[in-house]
Amino acid sequence: MIIFLFFVAFYLGNVLTTSLVVFIILSIIFLLLVLKRFKLIAFLVSLGGIALGLGISFINISYNKTSYSGFVYTVKENYFLLNSQGERLYVYSKGHNYDLGDYLTIEGKKEQLDFVTLESGFDFKDYLNKRGVYHSLAPSYVKVKWHNFIRINQMRESALENFNKNERNIVRQLLFSDGDDDVTNESLSNLHLARFMSASGLYVGLFVAIINYLLSLFLKDKHSKLITIILLSFYVLATLPRFSVFRVFLLLILKWINEFILKKRFTYLEILGIGGSVCLLFDHHLAYQDSFLLGFAIPIISYLIRDIYPSSKVKNYLWRMLTIYMFFIPFEVHYYHKIVILSLPLQMISTPLFLLLGLSCLLCFFKIPFYAFTRLFIFLLKGYTSFISALSFGIYLPDFYQVMLVIYYALFFIYTYCITVNFKPIQHLLTLTMVGISILYAVPIENRLTDEVSFVNVGQGDCTLIRHHQKVILIDTGGLTYSDIANNNLIPFLRKKRIYKIDTVFITHYDYDHYGALDNLQKEYQINNIHDYYSSFPISIDGLTFNNYNTYGVTSNEENDRSLVLSFHLLNKDFMIMGDAPSWVEKKIIKDYESIPCDILKVGHHGSDTSSSEEWINYLDPKTAIVSCGKNNKFGHPSKSVVATLNKKGIEIRRTDIEGTITYRQLSL
Repeated sequence: MIIFLFFVAFYLGNVLTTSLVVFIILSIIFLLLVLKRFKLIAFLVSLGGIALGLGISFINISYNKTSYSGFVYTVKENYFLLNSQGERLYVYSKGHNYDLGDYLTIEGKKEQLDFVTLESGFDFKDYLNKRGVYHSLAPSYVKVKWHNFIRINQMRESALENFNKNERNIVRQLLFSDGDDDVTNESLSNLHLARFMSASGLYVGLFVAIINYLLSLFLKDKHSKLITIILLSFYVLATLPRFSVFRVFLLLILKWINEFILKKRFTYLEILGIGGSVCLLFDHHLAYQDSFLLGFAIPIISYLIRDIYPSSKVKNYLWRMLTIYMFFIPFEVHYYHKIVILSLPLQMISTPLFLLLGLSCLLCFFKIPFYAFTRLFIFLLKGYTSFISALSFGIYLPDFYQVMLVIYYALFFIYTYCITVNFKPIQHLLTLTMVGISILYAVPIENRLTDEVSFVNVGQGDCTLIRHHQKVILIDTGGLTYSDIANNNLIPFLRKKRIYKIDTVFITHYDYDHYGALDNLQKEYQINNIHDYYSSFPISIDGLTFNNYNTYGVTSNEENDRSLVLSFHLLNKDFMIMGDAPSWVEKKIIKDYESIPCDILKVGHHGSDTSSSEEWINYLDPKTAIVSCGKNNKFGHPSKSVVATLNKKGIEIRRTDIEGTITYRQLSL
């Protein structure tokens, strides 16, 4: 048990710096539980594990050179990761043909990572940081010193050659966690099934069990298991650096050594502890990756509560699944900002189908002709996801705050401890408490008490969220041709705000960067009203009045000329949203209106010099100017002349490409 306790402590020490308050409290709770139940030596070993993990977490290797040599250890379509004497570097290389294990010498400039991250979107910089990559390398010269003779990409493509394009996406996703999005994958994501199955690696375990059984009919147990390990090593090689498969492989090796060489000296928990500690000593950055945490947490929890109801296998299985799901809830919230009500029963029902599909895909990888069965299971999977797609209703909520995480996982640790010591009276109470915390956290209390205006970071586009008296209004939706703004950004953002419906959408004009996300947004959200430049103004929504000052360009052939120029008063401030209205519209408004109150101006056309004339800025005299534009956009927005005009007037400039989403909020009294 001491080995297992060291592993838990070692992990806590590694992640201590990522969320100081959370993990300090969890570490204290862990050490107190160890001191209460085990001997002093276990407490000292655990304390040493935390100290060692904390020390290792500060290791950061970095060089300042003009030439870097090292091995390629991760390969994607448009980039690869290089390990150069311990330093890990991101190298952008579109359409390259490098493969895992290639040894390269690269001359180029090393820079800090810098990527575009939109509201609630995938944070690629954070993704790389959690893998120990903090710099990018812009190559000016690349020389291949050594080609790995085992071409991993060729192995992968060979495994997929007997499937059509749609089938390949699913098989590639299951085997290598590297597939394009399609309808089935989207459905699985909505129901939150794929991540659970991927983290658990269950289909690999089923494959191992079947191969072991078949070989044991002809060989001794020792030899059949060894051959299975050797056979699985080819799949592990093809999936590198996928951790969930490597974890299964490593534990198989450790269990074989323990059983046949050490004569079962270690328990299963200790084997898990040895495996986890070895992984962290080899790469302490694994501690920051959810695949590592889930990959070890699921088997540990399953083992600790394996006999909670020894007299009933069904009840035992149901309670074990519920416990694992309770552990998984904060992850579900983090990735989806939604708890699907039927997620747990759907996972339980769908497990056999996933196991069979994963097993058949794995057999195909080893050239065992299960192609027809794989196609059948894919067909059944698509039918299944279509059937249950209507069951993806759930509760919206943001990431757990640190205090919430501390309370939730402290209760979970105490709950697990009570199970291990068979203290059942408090188990059900703690279960209800954790579920209750999640439900209470989802109640949109803030929406009832506050009003808000948020200028959403949708890249090179426009989108403004307004909340007033529980009414939700959008002015434009944004839209990018290379990314699904609705599903990748807006919908997660609205879920984090605990928003379930949209009362009104104003479309200032029909340029794609202003309305492109509308169609996909309507698939997820009920939108009661949509207004554009053909609508009659003013429009009042629960006491909030919107005026349109551009009545001049509606007959024009140019969309920008037609753009709404909207004003409203909220939060004790006057807001003006310009859309893409050009300077000639500004002049018309100045001529026809003696004055218009404006505290916060959303400048026209993303800060282009076709809008925001000096005359217009002097006329409105705003306190703050909001610029919604994409980071490093090709148009050069905002223009230097517009910035100079705003600076000349001493107007505060706030930009979504620099700050991200910009929010104004106050109590609604």
